[in-house]
Amino acid sequence: MTFQANDRDHAAPSGDADSSPAPRSARRAATTGAAEAATGLGGNTVAHIVEGHCPDMLAAAGVIIEQLDAQAGTWQFSIDDGQTWRAIRTDLINRAGYLGLALNREARLRVLPFGGHRVTGARVAFHTVQRSHGPGNGSYRAYAPDEREDGSHTVTLVLSLGAVNGTPPEVHVPRPRNKRAMAQRAAMSAGGSAAGMLMA
Repeated sequence: MTFQANDRDHAAPSGDADSSPAPRSARRAATTGAAEAATGLGGNTVAHIVEGHCPDMLAAAGVIIEQLDAQAGTWQFSIDDGQTWRAIRTDLINRAGYLGLALNREARLRVLPFGGHRVTGARVAFHTVQRSHGPGNGSYRAYAPDEREDGSHTVTLVLSLGAVNGTPPEVHVPRPRNKRAMAQRAAMSAGGSAAGMLMA
């Protein structure tokens, strides 16, 4: 489901996007990225999210993330295929104005839900770009509110956590064996062997 975004969350200004230090909680969340990835939160690529949920859009080189659901949890991105994760400054991109997070199509996105909260969906607003961000991949930058290149428009998606974070690999657990049945089969096998020896 896609539709034109026409509302934005407001947060207190936090200074320049490139020089503002991340909150302590955000920095702490970023340092746990490698450990979190091992639990199945490897994130999905920007390309996977766009192509999987906006098939009518042109193939894009990347996106500008305009808004993220800050109530869903801590948002993170990776530009090195999930090796390292950085916390997203939702206080910057959700406030009034036109400042977004620039991500190339190979960048990964994920959200770590807050403890004790049951999240069924997370809102993501973005618009696509047709040229790579280059060295600006993973940076915060101003964007035009309308009349963007190739008619790109703001799209808002409400995604499940699995659609954002990726589906953890299935774990196949061996079926528990019935010890009593195994003992009975072993006894029957032993009894059959003994009978065969007596007949011989």
